[in-house]
Amino acid sequence: MKKHYLTGLGLLLAMIPAAAQVRGASQPELLLSAPVGMMAPVWSPDGAMIATTSDNYAGIYVANADGTDLRIVTTAPGAGYKMAWSADGKSINARVNLTNSGAIERQMRRYDVATGKFEALGQRCRTAAQPGADAATGIFAKMISAPAEAAKSVKALAQFAGKTVINPALSPDGSKIAFQIPGKGMWLINADGTGLKSLGTGSHPAWLPDSRTIVYTIVEDNGSEFTASTMMSVDTATGATATVLAQSGMLPMTPAVSPDGKRVAFENAADASIYVMNLKK
Repeated sequence: MKKHYLTGLGLLLAMIPAAAQVRGASQPELLLSAPVGMMAPVWSPDGAMIATTSDNYAGIYVANADGTDLRIVTTAPGAGYKMAWSADGKSINARVNLTNSGAIERQMRRYDVATGKFEALGQRCRTAAQPGADAATGIFAKMISAPAEAAKSVKALAQFAGKTVINPALSPDGSKIAFQIPGKGMWLINADGTGLKSLGTGSHPAWLPDSRTIVYTIVEDNGSEFTASTMMSVDTATGATATVLAQSGMLPMTPAVSPDGKRVAFENAADASIYVMNLKK
């Protein structure tokens, strides 16, 4: 009986199209650097620009994809946390932190990239929701609307009840979600709540356009500071992994894959700058 099972499993795996592993195709090149430090890059939908933020997600900065014309959109506290470009690349939605009698309140805003002017998208409140939550649907909406409650409210995630879902990333075709559970690693689930599976140790998953491959990082620390980081890729259909970047003196974090899937931008925590490198299969 076991022999038949293994044979069937082999046939099933053979039906999954083989995909070459995504690897680094160039040395990392410095893209953006500033006295305030740069982190958490996000490509515009057309890949023509890149947005980034500074320490503690303070402010939003944008530049051309080649690193030229770096400019400030806003210096608002917290604005860079999970900021999201509009579909036309003309504005960025952000959640800013505001102080009211010593208490932190938050407000969703839409910033015009060209002028820095903003439109408030709601009243000040204590929300934990991330930018874009109002337009999201299904399980993904729960993950970015109430990260601390998502596992409890989604049946398929019941085993993680009491844990906060962090860094959820919706695949470009909307069919899958990669996410992290603190202390439990990186996971994958279909957008309809089926097919939950572990992707192993990893953080900050970033999808390629094929909606199959993820670039992510494996980070080590000593309890007070980062000591090592490796950027990896994983084929979510087969579980096969490959090294994208493992280089002495670099601590890659928060990878962001370009819309065409040919480049990855990332924060180098070793010098608080943004780097970019080419990808290949």
